Amino acid sequence: MADKQKILAGRNRVDAYRTAHTKLYKHGWHKGIPEDHTPLLNIMLGAFRGLGFNTIQGFFDASELLNIRELGFTSREDFDRMWK
Repeated sequence: MADKQKILAGRNRVDAYRTAHTKLYKHGWHKGIPEDHTPLLNIMLGAFRGLGFNTIQGFFDASELLNIRELGFTSREDFDRMWK
């Protein structure tokens, strides 16, 4: 599992991305939004790579696994068995 501190730092980057994304759409959609959005996404992806995550999905998988382990489960499979 990825280092907890790296996951927490990644979560901070996601929060920063969401804040910037909300500001981008504050005044509604406009033609330049796609061009304005791409740098926000690239900043977050760069931060993930700097933390050792190669993809957005890789980060979110590690974050979910941390949540599962903090709930006291040993694995994703252990967690899934609870809901069957």
